[in-house]
Amino acid sequence: MCVPETAQYCRTSNLIARMCRIHRHQLGGHADQFSETHSRVTSVGSTGGITEVGSSFSSGGFSNYFGIPSYQSADVASYLAAIGSTNSGRFNRTGRAFPDVAAQGESFEIAWNNQFGLVDGTSASAPTFASIIALINDQLVAAGKPVLGFLNPFLYSSTGRAAFNDITSGTNPGCNTNGFSARAGWDPVTGLGTPDFVKLKAAVGL
Repeated sequence: MCVPETAQYCRTSNLIARMCRIHRHQLGGHADQFSETHSRVTSVGSTGGITEVGSSFSSGGFSNYFGIPSYQSADVASYLAAIGSTNSGRFNRTGRAFPDVAAQGESFEIAWNNQFGLVDGTSASAPTFASIIALINDQLVAAGKPVLGFLNPFLYSSTGRAAFNDITSGTNPGCNTNGFSARAGWDPVTGLGTPDFVKLKAAVGL
């Protein structure tokens, strides 16, 4: 999901939503997806289940193009300290980390050619998160308040992160490794976690 600094409303695009298994590029040393790891993009991972767990396909890792932005530097340092030498040499420890957040991305029911089916993917979780932000912006407009615009500094602030459910289980395996693991705080599987709409409203003053 892309939320440029100048945006008035949360917008998505097929390019930004196409996040599946980017962690394989990060761990395998191949070129990562350029746009999804930009510091001005809000990157969305995936969870599943009632008791949420990070999805195995939830993309995450560290950019080979962009450095760590200041808004997430403390979280990245904490995660890297926690994993120690795990996957050492298989990802860029100084790269911009993603995803920033997550949302449900498993067993989404869709209709196509008069048939119904279930699908999984961050192409489901990204627009879900975008829709939540769009609802928040709509209520901000109705209240005569400015919309959120560029999200990331707010998300990583103490006020913003308090509106998210911290997901501490799940991995995103790839490249013959177990990938990264979800843990308390930010992680490269579910980011800061999944949004709580009621808490998010309160966090923005609604």
